[in-house]
Amino acid sequence: MGGAMMVGATVEAPVVDPISAAVTRVRLLARRRVRWLATIGPQESEDSVASAELCRALLDLDDPSAEQRFYEQDPQARSLGQQARCMAELALDRSGVLGDLVASLALDEAEADLLQVCVALEIDPSLGAVYAFLAGDPEQRWVTEPLAARLCGYGRRSLWSPVGGLAQWEVLVAGPAAAGESPPLRVDPFMLGFLRNRVELDASLLRCATRVDPRPPLRQWPVGALAGRVRAALERGAPSRIVLEGPRSSGRRTLAACIGAQLGMSVLTIDTDAVPEAELARIHRRGHRQALLHRMALLWHGSRVAHVRGDGLARLPLEIFVIDSGADITAGRGWHEQRFRMPPLSSEDRLALWSTLVPAFASWDELHKRHVSERYCLQVGEIEYAAAQGVSEPREAEQVAREVTRGRLGELGTLLECPFVRRDLHLPDRLERQLDELLFEARERVRFWENEVARRMFPRGTGLVALLSGAPGTGKTMTAQVLARELGLDLFRIDLASTVSKYIGETAKNLRRLFVRAAEMNAVLLFDEADALFSKRTDVRDSHDRHANADTNYLLQLVEDYPGIAILATNRRQNMDDAFVRRVRYLLYFPRPEAAQRRSIWAQLVGSLGGPDAVEAIGADLDALADATEATGAQIKNAVLAAAFFSREERRPIQMAHLMRGLERELGNQGRTLPPGFSTRERSA
Repeated sequence: MGGAMMVGATVEAPVVDPISAAVTRVRLLARRRVRWLATIGPQESEDSVASAELCRALLDLDDPSAEQRFYEQDPQARSLGQQARCMAELALDRSGVLGDLVASLALDEAEADLLQVCVALEIDPSLGAVYAFLAGDPEQRWVTEPLAARLCGYGRRSLWSPVGGLAQWEVLVAGPAAAGESPPLRVDPFMLGFLRNRVELDASLLRCATRVDPRPPLRQWPVGALAGRVRAALERGAPSRIVLEGPRSSGRRTLAACIGAQLGMSVLTIDTDAVPEAELARIHRRGHRQALLHRMALLWHGSRVAHVRGDGLARLPLEIFVIDSGADITAGRGWHEQRFRMPPLSSEDRLALWSTLVPAFASWDELHKRHVSERYCLQVGEIEYAAAQGVSEPREAEQVAREVTRGRLGELGTLLECPFVRRDLHLPDRLERQLDELLFEARERVRFWENEVARRMFPRGTGLVALLSGAPGTGKTMTAQVLARELGLDLFRIDLASTVSKYIGETAKNLRRLFVRAAEMNAVLLFDEADALFSKRTDVRDSHDRHANADTNYLLQLVEDYPGIAILATNRRQNMDDAFVRRVRYLLYFPRPEAAQRRSIWAQLVGSLGGPDAVEAIGADLDALADATEATGAQIKNAVLAAAFFSREERRPIQMAHLMRGLERELGNQGRTLPPGFSTRERSA
């Protein structure tokens, strides 16, 4: 065996490169071990058939204690050991990449030795032949833990543990092995790239992680103060955690990047929504590893931020958690922690952002500038998105402002079209005046509530809630559509089926989710049949009553704190909770239309579907029909729609007979009939 590999006395010159030093060290240790193995070559055995390897095992010739004595007594082995120790010092110098990795991941001496043996093979594959010789198997050209332990002088000791740095940070990858055999060990590809001075993202993070670059911060962002407190904590030896709360697109990640820049750190962000729940712990470990080795701050965002757990991992100097408005996250122990809520943008802030980000904004007239910056409460990221769409006209800006937040309610609301205009309503003068007042406040409210005195006097009254009550078909939903259209906002009808739950606690959770999401939208909320949700509280007879009352109380708080515009429509005003009604500033009652209003509705609808000639031809009869029959606007609409199809069937213009048939069918659905005299005249005609 001794002749199988030549062992010379040539001493390699020291090198500066840490990785080369590690390879040289492994070669020196291998030469020393080969020299020892040569002294325990084939021995006589009771079994002449036994191999030399079997003899060594049976007789324990490769005894670690005897090997260590040999290294101390043999001059050449002692020289090889001294040279290897010099190479180890060069390899693990903290200024080098290998020493930096060992220190950053807190690897102990044995783990550092095992890592060097694995790295040496990755750097110089020719060492595979050496490892095969040392293992006594020509096919075993890889590293095993027992091989590395004997090579580095640890005898039969294990070099790592499940709680050690190599295992915790997944520095080495173990391959498959047969039962009773040690698995082959290789360096994780990302770790090998780091040791080769490659600055790259771990492959496992590609789908969920990005680096966010700092941008000029907004004036109300306390970048210097937050960074200063982190710096002071680090000087005390305390790692920092920052929790940034705010609406989506409010600049939370950009603020984090600005803080990191002041501290000399780049910021790596990980989207928890892009990580399957089962992989979150592994991604957390890989993200920590990336941040530790590349001196980065780590930022977590997405809906599963609260699920991120770093138990057992070394603390990063700075870790940042981004959460949505109204969300919470458990306070971390062992951190210097700061919590910061993103300040809302004022209309002046939005005006400045539009001016900075959208070149065409400067050419708009002052009315449109004010309209876009006040009416649409966009966040900084949403204005950037609008700019990226290349908007050049106010109408385009309004459309993008509505679309960018449109999908946030999800299954909780349905977007309604708003085709109606003011002249379609046919309201009495009293309601027209109230509607004018409501629209004026809706347009002026943003600037008004930016006044500090107003906010101090009415701290919970910045929202605008209107209650529309009256019989079915009197125009309540249509009025909500007209309001939204005039304000240039979307109208969402809240789906009560998705909100109210029979399970205790679920209704309150759904309501909170609804109002938190709606507060970030440029929309009007419509609660149709609102008495089902805002009903009177009852006497408590059982647990169901108690929880129902609790949901109503919680709903009252949410409505009072809601900063947007909400419209409630009900056919049963008497069923509404009085405490809620007191919080509503606009109470609009919709009576059944009077004869003059009915005449206007008939004429408009017939003219729209049949043309002005149809109205002129049956004008006198329309007057009589409006006087004789009390019908709501919805009933008249349905009657005219039916008449339009009757006329198409007969291939002639809309006539009074068609309208009579349509109205008779509509009233019959409610158990009513046409006035007797009117019906007789129609039959005789």
